[in-house]
Amino acid sequence: MIKNIIFDLGGVIIDLSFDKMTTRFEELGFHDFKQYFSAKQQNITFEALELGKISSEQFYESIRQISGEQLKDEEIEEAWNLILNPFVAERMKFLEKVASKFQIYLFSNTNAIHAKKFEEDCLDQFGKPLCSYFSDLYYSHLLHQRKPNPEAFETVLKQANIKAEETLFVDDNWENIQGAKLVGLRTHHLLNEDLCSIDLIKLMQ
Repeated sequence: MIKNIIFDLGGVIIDLSFDKMTTRFEELGFHDFKQYFSAKQQNITFEALELGKISSEQFYESIRQISGEQLKDEEIEEAWNLILNPFVAERMKFLEKVASKFQIYLFSNTNAIHAKKFEEDCLDQFGKPLCSYFSDLYYSHLLHQRKPNPEAFETVLKQANIKAEETLFVDDNWENIQGAKLVGLRTHHLLNEDLCSIDLIKLMQ
C-alpha cells in the first residue's frame, strides 16, 4: 500500500528553460555553454555544485575560467537562474490535494543558487514557503548525493523514515526512475504529460 510520494522538482513541479539560460550565457560571451551544460550532460563543475562540493563563489570563479570572460557574480547568477520557470499554480494546488491523503516529499538534484531562487519564488508567488507543501525537502547539494545513484534514494528513505515498498517516486528523468527502482521504490515516469494529469488511484493499483 502506497503511503508516501516523492516528487522531483525540475521537469515535474517546475518547468526548466535550458534554451533561455543558454542564450543568456551566450550573450554574456560564454559561446560554447552547451558543451558544458545541457539537459543530457554536465561538466564536472556543475556536478560538483549539485553535490555541494564547491561553494557558489567557487562556481562563479569556475564559470569565469571556463568562459574566459570576466563576468560579475550577479551576471552569472542571473543567467544560471533563468533555467527556472515560475511555479504553476495548478500543480501546487495538486500537491496540496495529494498531501491531504499521502505524506509527500521533494527530492531534487539542485544547488544552493537555484534552491535560494525557487524558494524565494514560491514565497513570492503563493505567500508561503515551499517546505509548507511537503513533509520534508531533500536537496542533492545538502545530501552530497544525487540521483540516479541508489545510495541517494536510500539516504532519503532513511532520513524520512519511510519504506521503499510504501513509496511512489515521480520524475521525468528515465535514469532517475531506474535508480529508484533499484532500491524498491514504486515509480512513475512523467513523460509527455503534466503533473496534474496523473491518476494516482491507478498508480496505486
